[in-house]
Amino acid sequence: MDARFLGLGLVASLVWACSPTGGSDADADDTGPAEGGALDTAAPDATDPTAPACPSGLTCVDTFPYVTSGLTTGATSSFDAYGCAPTIDESGPEVVYRVDLPARGFLAVELAPDLQPEGVDVDVHLLEALDPERCIDRGHHRAGALLEKGTYYVVVDSWTDEEGTSFDGAFELTIGLTRLRDLLAVGIARTVAEDALQAYGVAWERGDPAHFAYAITDFSMHAGLERQWVLDMAQGSVEWNLYVAHGDNSASSSDPGMADSFSNTNNSHQSSLGMMAASETYTGTYGYSMRLDGLEPGYNDNVRDRAIVLHPWSGSRDTYVQAEGECDETWGCPALDDRLNEEVADFLAEGGLMIFHYPDPGWLEGSEYVGGG
Repeated sequence: MDARFLGLGLVASLVWACSPTGGSDADADDTGPAEGGALDTAAPDATDPTAPACPSGLTCVDTFPYVTSGLTTGATSSFDAYGCAPTIDESGPEVVYRVDLPARGFLAVELAPDLQPEGVDVDVHLLEALDPERCIDRGHHRAGALLEKGTYYVVVDSWTDEEGTSFDGAFELTIGLTRLRDLLAVGIARTVAEDALQAYGVAWERGDPAHFAYAITDFSMHAGLERQWVLDMAQGSVEWNLYVAHGDNSASSSDPGMADSFSNTNNSHQSSLGMMAASETYTGTYGYSMRLDGLEPGYNDNVRDRAIVLHPWSGSRDTYVQAEGECDETWGCPALDDRLNEEVADFLAEGGLMIFHYPDPGWLEGSEYVGGG
């Protein structure tokens, strides 16, 4: 099912051919909406009564996603450098937003690069206090972090060159929040949601993703169910909820629709677990596909050599699943509906992340993303 634009944060208040036909192996209710339905908005987080009132002249954000247009030209110029990038001259004018988080979650901040006018060079900063030395993260277009409930600040600041010229100007800003309850509300199991949120925070801190596309796959679910969620962490939305195939040698002997064996081994025809980076797209045996790079040594760092990729697969169509009761197995690739694969691949490619989750004790304990290594 294509479930584009189910908002994750709207209620916050205040993957070479690798299939059998060819190629090589190389804090909320734990319930979700009806299929295709909207999120549960019955019990949003309450605004923190202890949060200070919004000061005059400051924009305060407590509803997500928050999307706005702004202009640094003519704004105040109080911050010249930041603790997370002290050598970068940001002495031009800046615009400050106070962000009040109603609950723990991943805060994603994004400046739209395609909408930035020529001659404008502004950067985004995430602060834990209104002090540039207390910088959590910064970037030319994106910043983010897994944060606890509380008050934070987003600063859009103008870069200044060696001659003292400030490249201030217009910008488009999006601030998104993804909480545990948001993942639960779209049908992700609690343990998977907890691990996926934690893992994304770790990955962002390590610098793994280049943008905010994130796919969560629950391999403990039957292949007859839509067990992959593709998220836009900046918009706080589910772009797709999809059927996804697993490897034929990952299939349970009692029910091939259930996966219970995984590996990082060449020619195993098994799926791999853990966090992976969505890399370049290409046209291969099955058509438009996307290579994957495993980020977890011992668990999935051989996926590129194994030719485990995201490729189109008629065996992941809803019509196939409805007729057969499950996705057709592959040689380990997380193959998707061939009618949607290209769009999904383009969304994830060149720096999105994909996590493949299963309650495997070894992975859960050894993963640096979900278990701390």
